[in-house]
Amino acid sequence: MIAALLPMLLAFQVTPELRQHVDAGLKARAAGDLDTAVREFRRVAELAPDLAAAHVNLGAVYFEKKDYAACVAPLRRALELNPDLPGAHGMLGAALLAQGYASESIAHLEKARAEDLLGVALLEGGRVREAVDRLEAALQKRPEDADLLYYLSQAHGRLSRQLADRLRQSSPESARTQLMLGEALAAAGNREPAAKHLRAALALRPDLRGVHYVLGEMYLESGDYENAEREFGEEARMVPGSAAAAYKLGLVLLNRGQVREAIAALERANTLQPDMPETQVELGKALATAGEAAGAEKMFQRVLELEPASRLAETAHFQLAQIYRKLGRSADAEREMTLFQQLRGKRK
Repeated sequence: MIAALLPMLLAFQVTPELRQHVDAGLKARAAGDLDTAVREFRRVAELAPDLAAAHVNLGAVYFEKKDYAACVAPLRRALELNPDLPGAHGMLGAALLAQGYASESIAHLEKARAEDLLGVALLEGGRVREAVDRLEAALQKRPEDADLLYYLSQAHGRLSRQLADRLRQSSPESARTQLMLGEALAAAGNREPAAKHLRAALALRPDLRGVHYVLGEMYLESGDYENAEREFGEEARMVPGSAAAAYKLGLVLLNRGQVREAIAALERANTLQPDMPETQVELGKALATAGEAAGAEKMFQRVLELEPASRLAETAHFQLAQIYRKLGRSADAEREMTLFQQLRGKRK
């Protein structure tokens, strides 16, 4: 933005004094001496009060100093003189947002096409649905941006709460409302009231998908494998294409010592949704328990290809070490145990 000053000055009557302050401001800014740059560009704005670029560049130096309150006035003046300055709109919008004036910042950020900051402004301005769309678009371009991930998670959370409130208000006695309440209570660890709402949902709609799954999760977390098997089995019967239900059923069956049945369920889950590391770890364990070392090794090696540095990779290395030890492959067992210890050490 500072560099835009000189071309615009060409169309303005430049006096030696004005040129002197412009050059001094540019030199100071390039050297990182922003206080001097402010003084010089403030003088430029005094000498050329009707030049939009003079005010833009004064505002830009304040913006660079993160003195957002000070940069607002010169940027507003620049836009009064020339409303078609995207850079000025962008800085003004960002400065207003930084000070908490989210609603006021939106129009400027829209003109600057600053999708990321616009998403934040919309979120803070209460326009959550629009915020989600803008932040999703920005995240497509910068998928690992921590700020975008944070604000998008906040936006989805607020949107979820808004929709939940609408569901409760519009259909307070519906099966979906009972399921939603049961899920929320289960997530908070309140199993008894959660079960009450979930059973109420089934009473209203016996064929409602997902209810048995949530009940199964609750029983699994409490170590009640018998009831967990029943619930996951019912979910798998109702939704035969659900890899998640098949996986959880296999997990429970393995914990109950029903190895062959567990293998069948886990193989089905792996067929329905291939290359899910969680499924392959449990299937590998089941195959190893059944004495099928080659199949188990294949599963664990695939986990390491998919997630070489995760907690599941730790498990895969440990399980491979056990398999190789039983097969008498001491060197391979030692290698896998070393890799397991190295991964575990990184997490401490």
